[in-house]
Amino acid sequence: MSFDCYLLPFATADGPANMALDEALLERVCETPQVGYLRLYGWSPATLSLGYFQDLEDVAADPRWRGAPVVRRATGGGAIWHDRELTYALALPAGHPGALPGPWLYRGVHGAIVAELRARGLDARSRDEAEPDPAPAPPVVGRPHRPFLCFTDRDPSDIVAALSKVVGSAQRRRSGAVLQHGSILLSRSERTPELPGICDLIDADATPEAWVEPITRSIAAVLDLAMIPADAPLSESLHDRARELEQAIYRDASWTGRLSPAARRRARAVAD
Repeated sequence: MSFDCYLLPFATADGPANMALDEALLERVCETPQVGYLRLYGWSPATLSLGYFQDLEDVAADPRWRGAPVVRRATGGGAIWHDRELTYALALPAGHPGALPGPWLYRGVHGAIVAELRARGLDARSRDEAEPDPAPAPPVVGRPHRPFLCFTDRDPSDIVAALSKVVGSAQRRRSGAVLQHGSILLSRSERTPELPGICDLIDADATPEAWVEPITRSIAAVLDLAMIPADAPLSESLHDRARELEQAIYRDASWTGRLSPAARRRARAVAD
């Protein structure tokens, strides 16, 4: 039995506006658990999004991010340079099977994207299929744990092609509902030349708009979602709430610059 899911139109926005609207979707599925929400979107200007637990000091440590807009996500994981890529956000209420803890939703959405990529001739697959026993990513000097950039990290649910990660996702849960959003890397960026995108590996249109309809269709088919175009009043109410969150949280320097627990411990040690 299919599950109703509102589809928001493709749009581009800056980092705080995008992250605020994603959080507004999560709020909405907590309040109205009968339907889900899906949106695919772009970023203008190109923006570095930090994972919830990352430190702003790591941005300053790499000169390539000098002058780059920065926003902090409500989801975990590594930093993503949102340039020449397509981002999706899917919010599902507690009553949907995809909201249950575990890898089901990652596998479902990533499986849908893999199916679309393979139909276009790209040998894409999940990392746990491509690398049954993947070697851990080498540590970054000064950071003994996970790499700073999401697309240089290694997670079993990643989508990889030609040994490169091309899709990565993260989640935020609230009251049993879930927001999963992720980046589909379309082509190489000048700031991250080490990261090839899908259209560097196959001959395909690298504009985000060209991928919206096929990716939406594939996700809907795999997750058995009945897509309903969001009407103007629904879109307006979501954007109204997003603007409130944008000003209260995502444009607040204290949110962007918040310290991780590890950074707080380092600061206390220096103070002592």
